[in-house]
Parts: sequence; C-alpha cells; structure tokens
Amino acid sequence: MDCRRNKMSLDQIERMPLTWLDVERGFKKSTENFTVYPDGVTRIRCFYDGAEIETSVAALASDWISQTFQSTYNEISNSISLAIGNHKYPISFVTPNDEPTSPIQYPLWREQTYLKPQSEKRYPENFNDGPRMVSFHSFKGGVGRTTALMTYASAFLNIPNKKNTKILLVDADLEAPGISLWLDSPSMPTVSFVKFLEAMHYPPDSTDQALNYFASELRKTSLNLDGIRKEVFILPSAIKLSEIMDMPVLPSHIAKNPKNPWLLTDHLHELGKKLDVDMVLVDLRAGLSELSSPILFDTRVEHFFVTTVAHQSVLGMAAILEHIGRFQSGIQRDSESLTKPSVILSLLTPTLRKLPDYTLAIEKLNGAYASSEINSTDDIVDISPSVDWVEAEFESTLMSISSVKQALEILTKSPLYESASKWAATRTNQHEITSEEHLDERPKLKTDIASLHRVCEGFQFAEKSTSPEMLVTDPLRNLAKHYNSELPNIVSVGAKGAGKTFTFLQLCRTKTWEQFLEKINITTPEISNCYIFPAISSQNIDGDSLTVVKDAVDGFSEALGVPSIPLNSIQTKITKLVSQPNVDWTETWESLLVEAIGQFSKTFIELNAWLIENNKSIVFNIDGIEDLFDSPAVENQRMAIKALLEIPNALNALRQRKIGFVCFVRADYVQASIRQNIAQYLSRFQPFRLEWTPETFLRLVYWLCSKSNIIQANTELAETLSMEELLGALEELWGKKMGGNSSKEANTARWVFAALCDLNGRLQARDVVRFLKFSAKQMQTKRAEGWPDRLLYPEAIRQSLSECSREKVEEASTEILPLRDWRVKLLEVSDEFKKVPFNPNNVGLSDELIRSLKDIGVIYEDIDRLEDADRFYLPEIYRTGLGFKSAVGGRPRVQALLKRNLGGMPF
Repeated sequence: MDCRRNKMSLDQIERMPLTWLDVERGFKKSTENFTVYPDGVTRIRCFYDGAEIETSVAALASDWISQTFQSTYNEISNSISLAIGNHKYPISFVTPNDEPTSPIQYPLWREQTYLKPQSEKRYPENFNDGPRMVSFHSFKGGVGRTTALMTYASAFLNIPNKKNTKILLVDADLEAPGISLWLDSPSMPTVSFVKFLEAMHYPPDSTDQALNYFASELRKTSLNLDGIRKEVFILPSAIKLSEIMDMPVLPSHIAKNPKNPWLLTDHLHELGKKLDVDMVLVDLRAGLSELSSPILFDTRVEHFFVTTVAHQSVLGMAAILEHIGRFQSGIQRDSESLTKPSVILSLLTPTLRKLPDYTLAIEKLNGAYASSEINSTDDIVDISPSVDWVEAEFESTLMSISSVKQALEILTKSPLYESASKWAATRTNQHEITSEEHLDERPKLKTDIASLHRVCEGFQFAEKSTSPEMLVTDPLRNLAKHYNSELPNIVSVGAKGAGKTFTFLQLCRTKTWEQFLEKINITTPEISNCYIFPAISSQNIDGDSLTVVKDAVDGFSEALGVPSIPLNSIQTKITKLVSQPNVDWTETWESLLVEAIGQFSKTFIELNAWLIENNKSIVFNIDGIEDLFDSPAVENQRMAIKALLEIPNALNALRQRKIGFVCFVRADYVQASIRQNIAQYLSRFQPFRLEWTPETFLRLVYWLCSKSNIIQANTELAETLSMEELLGALEELWGKKMGGNSSKEANTARWVFAALCDLNGRLQARDVVRFLKFSAKQMQTKRAEGWPDRLLYPEAIRQSLSECSREKVEEASTEILPLRDWRVKLLEVSDEFKKVPFNPNNVGLSDELIRSLKDIGVIYEDIDRLEDADRFYLPEIYRTGLGFKSAVGGRPRVQALLKRNLGGMPF
C-alpha cells in the first residue's frame, strides 16, 4: 500500500501535540483507527512513556511518521516533540512476531471518529422477529426529545383498528433522566436501566434468567390504557438518582464485547420479546456520549434526531449525522429505508421559518448525512433530502407535562402528532420494512404503460393536440364565473408550458362564448350570440390544430355575415411594422383588430355600435405574442406588447360593450413590457393567471391517467376528488413513496412536484406531461417485478428526469431568446465552471440575461448569500439539459431552498 494515502495535509495538523494521547490521536487519524497501515507497518501501540511501531522496514516507517507529524518528528532521535516542556516522546521500531490481526471496531465515538466511508464496517445481523427498535437522540438538551418520543409512542398506541398494542419505553438518559421523573410511586418498578446494564454485564446465573426477572418486574407496574387494549412498560433510568451517581457498568462496557459489540440492542430487543411488545422506544442521552453511541450506530434501530434551528444545536447534530452517515455508507439501498434517520426540527415558529437560519439548518443537516446517499451517478437525479424531515411547531402547553399518562393523552394534540400518526400507520407489521416482496407481474402492466406513453405524447404539445377535452382548473373556472353575464376582458398570464395555447385552442373549438361556458359546466349562460374570433394564433401550430383555428375563423365570418377573413392576417402586418420606428402602437392595434373582422369600421367605438345594431357580440382570442416579438426588451417591441396588454382599458370605456378580449401571454413578457405598477396590473388579472398549484398538479396527473384508461381513473372525478382522495388514487400510479410505502423515502407526489418545478415552486403543465411520458418510456425497459403496487417504479421516475431536462432545454431554447443566447455562450465555457451553485461571471451571464432568466425561472439567486459570488442555482428540470453538475454541497442547498419555498405544500 502507498504510504502517501495516509499523509496528513497541513490543515489536519492542528498544532504540536500536548501529551502522548495527542500522538495516539495522530496515529489513529492517519490509520483510520489502526485499520489501514502503510507498507511495512503491521501494528502501532501507544503508551504514556513511548510508542511501539511493528515494522519490517524501519526506514519506510520513519518516512511515514515524518509525513504524518511533520516537523514535530525527529528522525535522528526517533521521537516526537510535545509542546509541554518540549518533552521528547520516543518511538521504538520492533520486528513483528506474528501475523497481524484486524482490530475490532466498536460502536463507540472514540472508535468511529477516525473511520472513513470506504473503511470496512461490522454491521449487526437483522432481527427476524420481535419488536421494532426505535431511538430518540439530540445533541443538546431541552430541544423536546423526550416530548417527541412520547408523541410517537402515543401515535403508535392509537393506531386505528389495532386491537392490542404494547410498547416498552426505556429511559436511557443516565445523566438527566426524563421519562423516569414522570413516574409516580405506584408506577415505579423495582428495576432500572442502570440495574439492567449491571445484570446484562454480570448476570448472576444466565442472561436469560436475568431478562425473565426484569420482564416479570416490569409487568407489575405497567400502565394500561383503554382497559387492557393498550399496555405500556417503562424501564426508568434509575429508581433513585443515587444509582446514577454510582454506575459501575455503562453502555460502553457492554459494547466492548469483542464477540458481539451489539449486545446492548440485543438485550433490549430480547426484553421486548419477553414482554411481547410491538415496539421498544429508547430515550438516549444527549450529546456525543458513549452512553448513547452503542444504540446510535446500530443499523437495526430506527433513529430519530431532535434539533432546533439554533446554531449550536445544528452544528452538533451535523457532526453526529456525518459520523452516522459515514458508518452507514456500506449499507445496501434496500435496507436504507430503515437506517435513514429522521430529523425532527422542533420548537419552530412562523418567524423562524422565514429566517436564513431555517434554510441553513436544513442545508447543514442534509449535507452532513450525504454519505448515506447511494446515487453517485450525476445523471440519476435525486432531489430527495438525505434525511427524513419532520417539523414540529412550538406549543407552550406542552411544557408542563408531569406524568406518563398525561403525556400520552395531551400529546395527541401536539403539532407533531399528525406526522407521528402517519409514521405509526406504516409500523404495524412485525417484519422489517427494509425489503420489498417480489410478487408476480402487475396485470396489464405493459399495456397500461404503453397507453400512458401514447396519451402523454399526444398531450405534451398543446399546439399539436387533437383532443377536444380539457381539465377545468381554477383559472378557467374563474374566467367562466366572472364572465357569465358580461363579456370577458382579460389578459391571462402564464409561464411557458402553462397551457396558454391549449386553452386558446379550446376557445377556438367552442366557437361561441356560451358554448365555452357550458364546457366549463356553467349550465345557464346569460350571454348569447357571442362569437369567438382567433385574431392572432401561435405560429407553432399545424395539422389538426391549425384546422381548428381555421374552422373558428370561418364560423365567425359566417355568423357575423362578413366576407371570409384571411387566417393570421394581423401577423403579416405586425411583422412589417415591428422594424419601423415611431409606430403608434395603441392606434395600430385598434385598427388592425377592427379591420381584421372585415367591416368598414376603424375604431372600437364604431365596431361596438355595429355589433349593438346587429345584436351580436365578439371576443378577440389572442395567442402567440411570443412568436411575433422575440425580443421584448427592445424598445419598439416592448411598446407594441405594452399597447396590446392595455387594450382592456380601452374596451372598458365602451358603453354597452359588445367586444370581449382574451389574450394569453407569457409572464416574462408582461414583466418586460409593463415597468410601472406591474404588481397592480398582475393582481388585476390574478384570478385568470394560468399557474399550476400542488392541487391542480395532482388533478392534471389524475386526468391524464383517466385519458389513458389506467388506475381506474374517472375523468369526471378529476375536478371533484379531494386532495387526499387524489393522493390515494395516484398511489396506484407511482406508489406512496419513492421506495417501499413504509420506508423513509420521500413522498412520491411531493418528489415529482419538487423535481419539475423551479426553485420558486412554479410548475409548468407541459413538464408534468413530459415527465409521465418519459417515465412510461423508462418503464418499457424495466423488469416487471418488484413493485406490484404501482405502475411507475422509483428508478424509472428518477431516470426520466434527465431526459425531461434535455428535451425541455432543447424545446425552450427555440422559443426563449435569452435562454438560446445563454446556451450559445455556454459552448465556450469550461466544464469546470458548469457546476451548481455557480458564479454568473464564469458562465457567460450578463446582468440583462440574469434578469431575464430569473424572471422565467431558469436560474435562481440565493439572496441569503449576497456576499457569495457562487450563489446562483439551476432547478433540476434545467440543470442536466444545460450541461451542469452539482458541486459538492450544491445539492443540500438546493434541497434546503426547495423545502423552504415549498413549505406550504399540502403534501
């Protein structure tokens, strides 16, 4: 082995050793706790009066020590200088006498702190039966750890439809007992955790007899709730505090057993079995204590870590998670669902959630446990948090609990109880949650997947869709409700891919406003003889969609009795005018729209008078502004767009208005063209803004499933099902979680939404359709086994996002000029700069491009870090397509930003 592997960098040499123990620590660091030696060295022993190095080549060993301890090592005297008194600590080289043996790594902080992720680990064997093992730990006291444990215990006891439930509570805090102090005299058993440690370490007869004795004593003082349906056994830390003051046996003593370092968990599990409990919940001592480490490092125990967002608590918890994650780095993916820790952010308030401390805490703790993430291939996108996040609001009424019974009752009203109940519902089975049974292939899997792919491919591009059906969302419903008795006069703002062209085509299909209202389920429209005129349409439509527009124009001409109107006649004139200076765009738009109808009118007033005389009404239907004006920042184009968007003001001035106006426009065009009172303008049309909320996202996915004839989805129910009903129905599509339904993986619906939205939480409908299309495509190459509860497997979902990103960027670049310009500049940028987060100066971004790309959600600026140049991020839906990778630490920050910005999501 190359000894250079163990060379310590200068920043690892903290300072000159003070004592021989610092020398030993130096050797531990460079040998991964005496497990990885350089060539020629077989063993190191450190004593107070010197160190022995077993080596066959003293010269090599001496060189290695010099590299490790730098200038503090004297090769001539073979000694290391200590800071106190400049004492010389001697190093002796001895010849190996026997074959070296690998030292045992115990589950103790003093052992684990020097290990690296690639170090060999010794994991315990999983339990085949018996109770589940769950622990609660915190770095600092007073953060609500014991309260959290009791909340989860209460939730488990209250699982609906479970007839008999038994749990064992173990107060393993041997320095500041919590649960123990809630016990009154009748409930206090004659045994304690201190006595349990002593009996397990020095059993008077046999371990089994000692366990039987403890079980017998605990049965005498168990608590019964709801008659005999629920039973709680409590093993206090001590019967009297004097026991804690004199503890001859500690958890670390039991963990030092060379044959089985995991005996403490084994004994607690066996005690739980003898009590016939469903679960053992252990309240651990806070901090970096060997009183807790034998349980913390046990991969058979489900771990909950409780912290606040306070700086000290976060830093300490990050250190714990880093070492736990490093130890668990060898655990296979199928068992990570159990080992993945849950982090409870406690004592939260609305104010705290808005502070940078909240986001920083999520970033730090996510990044600390990053070693547990198995996916190292950058193409496999995974925006799941490294840990399972649970949040708990501060509740002052929980500060005065005085007994176990009171805790179990009052904590059902805790803000944490809902999360605990969801967790408890997945912990009812006795077998471990780490494996998924491989059942037979799901019926109709291949045909259902093919149907989903075909339907989504058809709906992905609205301008090419031939379907007359649409999902009625809130903006469309609002449009119908607001304009049931008067003509519409609005601008509908939406991001690219939000469904503007699709909605435009649906208006064209109905041909009249009253038919559109009926399509939105307004059964008694109060408007008649109102005809829809597609004045401007997208240049990207063709085929059947173009026929729809042409039929609408022809139907309009026939209904109004005017000569046949040339299709897209306005576009041709606009194209010529755009290049001309000093155009009065307000007058131009009015004359172009009025003249396009084929009347001799010149103004809205004249056209309105003619319509009143003939008892008819019209609605100008406009889309494709982005095709006419590709540079909204250019002054002439900006003024043209601004004048068009202000037409509703002119129409409002008409008496007995018979002219309606519906214009679909991209949000960034509105922001570029209207520079004063933009917020007031947008709020005016806010009810009709085409945006996709978490709820409409679920409705769209369900609606697409109904069109695909899968998961028994019913089109009529897409608009009426509740949120919970939608989530439940879609479990047939993608499961409950991105893993087994009882695992600690992310909720699938939330994962998909977070993966597809930008970092402000804005989603585009086209990306949802695109995602389902590519997920179905990925499924066509997957083995049809392993996930019989769903159509789309987690790996197919993850792998589809890279394809989604690449196709989205290709498509968006053809239509969004700033993005197209940036892609051209990126061709000249070195790959070393294409990492998230990034410095805009390194990737060809001017201030103007930054503003434009921020407006449309391509890039995100982390305003919490204005002092950092590398503070710009890309959402996952753009990252891969633009050729960027996640830098070290980049992904935890993205996860933190998403968690903060999606905080109000209902799932």
